[in-house]
Amino acid sequence: MINYSIVMRSVNANLLAINQAKSRINQAKKEGKEPEKEDLDLVKTEKQNAFAVSQYTDIMTIEKFAKHITSHGSVYSRADISAILYMAVDCMREMLLEGKKVRLGDLGDFSVLLSSKGAEDADKFTAQNITDVKVQWEPGQQFKTLRDDAEFNLVASRSAQAAVIKAIKEGKTSVDLDAPTTPEGGGDGTSGGGSNTGGSENTGGSENTGGTGSDGTGGENSGGTDQGGNLGL
Repeated sequence: MINYSIVMRSVNANLLAINQAKSRINQAKKEGKEPEKEDLDLVKTEKQNAFAVSQYTDIMTIEKFAKHITSHGSVYSRADISAILYMAVDCMREMLLEGKKVRLGDLGDFSVLLSSKGAEDADKFTAQNITDVKVQWEPGQQFKTLRDDAEFNLVASRSAQAAVIKAIKEGKTSVDLDAPTTPEGGGDGTSGGGSNTGGSENTGGSENTGGTGSDGTGGENSGGTDQGGNLGL
């Protein structure tokens, strides 16, 4: 069962301009000034759609994962499985640093993804321009069809749950979900993000990563923020 919460996400193509207008409005209010009318009008054009954000129920450490594997009738002990998993992590890192792609059957392929600063021309580009090395995962077939077998359960976001608990402790009868509240353990517990694809992508910018992610516009989205509004208790 996959828990998810609902968030409202802006889908405007000019979202950057809208966010900049919001910043100018907030700055003007802090300074006791009247915000520019064009900024106020621009913010009014913001359109938001509802999207799903996954909410994890637990963090499976290697030890927990090994114990789960033994519960499926494995002939190996939890200690043996944990040792193999730890060794697999070390060996995968070693192979990736050797420039190899690691293919683990239905788990998928693991390879490196480079970020770099642009140089004026190819002759001036050196390894010093490479700023980061990240791991890219390309899911195997069984992980590409998770939606077919998934079941979903709607829950409140972690920050919303934290806001409710805080309100109860303070004796309040309503909750302002727009007020920032940090859940115990930190973070909102939301997860998601765009999927990386292989290959190199050149732009005229100062830094470049080989791969792209979802841009958060249009009919689909991933990742998440807290859903605003008031909740009655």
